[in-house]
Amino acid sequence: MKPNIAYFLCVTALAPVASGPAVAETDASSEGPTHLPMQPHRNADGSFKHGLRGTIVTGSWAGYAVTAGAPYTSASATWQVPPVIYDGGSTPYGYEYVLNWVGIGGYGDSTLIQLGSESYVSTSGAASYQIWYELYPAVTQAIPYTVKAGDIITASLQCAAACSPAQVQTWQLTMTDETAGWTWTQNFQYQSSMASAEWITEPPYYNTGFLPLADYVKVTYDPVFANGTNPNLTLVANGIQMSGAWGETSNPSDPVNGNVFSTCWGLAPTFTSCTAGSFTTPPPATTASLSAYPTKISPGQASTLTWSSTNASSCTGGGFTASGVSGKAVIYPTVTTAYAITCTGEAGPATAMATVTVASLKTCRGKKC
Repeated sequence: MKPNIAYFLCVTALAPVASGPAVAETDASSEGPTHLPMQPHRNADGSFKHGLRGTIVTGSWAGYAVTAGAPYTSASATWQVPPVIYDGGSTPYGYEYVLNWVGIGGYGDSTLIQLGSESYVSTSGAASYQIWYELYPAVTQAIPYTVKAGDIITASLQCAAACSPAQVQTWQLTMTDETAGWTWTQNFQYQSSMASAEWITEPPYYNTGFLPLADYVKVTYDPVFANGTNPNLTLVANGIQMSGAWGETSNPSDPVNGNVFSTCWGLAPTFTSCTAGSFTTPPPATTASLSAYPTKISPGQASTLTWSSTNASSCTGGGFTASGVSGKAVIYPTVTTAYAITCTGEAGPATAMATVTVASLKTCRGKKC
């Protein structure tokens, strides 16, 4: 697994880095990645640049934001963690990223409190996933739970005390993995503008530039809420497109029922046509089991390995030859040996192990006992 992005980038920042697109300096910490407030592309007169569909065009954000109901004391979203593919483009640290999150503030101001998931992929194609929260301008903090592609995540922010923009508020951040069955929650002190709520797909920012956006194909937010109600999103009033510095784009769909939408990945100069999707059912987990009988033998004796699996298309033995997704094999180890079976299915591989202990011969006054 790739190290936590904050750790990874701190280490690699000490080495020479290939040159790439950069954006203007900000107050973001150079000690780790952040998820910046919105960075809109601007016209010559300083106004926000809009795309052909009426959306604001930014350097990193894609999705939706609302301001009309401020102050915002809560926001929530449910999405499915997207699998990611390396797009073959240039990347300074050997990885591409996509972040999916819900937040408050940051749409035209310098505050932003948020939490979400991160999918990242190396140039070799190895993908990993994690979850995080951030109180900007502090750097991203990992949430210590495991998440994988296909998991359905619900994340929320709720002001619990001093809920006024003029005060330091108490915020309760909560994340639930409905697929894995865990919930994380924690309270934080933070002074937010409370001026906006947003639901965003983006790459992270590090030092002076945004990192490349991994090919996530499509991610769906279903549903989203602000101040506990349907935000009644419209593309022209609330939509945001991304046109990134590394050549990737991200395009929001029209919303469905005011609080369901998707964003779709693309390559400049085009924005991929996007329609609101739905959650997919992940393939069932692959399982594998392996047992030995007997588990303890003397030299020259046999033991029988028995293996089985579920949702697997093939199995491979480690230390013995396996045929089929279940079966038996007789072995004659001469020393204590650990055997393995690895079974592969649509959801990936699963491995199980079993050890056969071979007893050493004892001697009694130079003779066998």
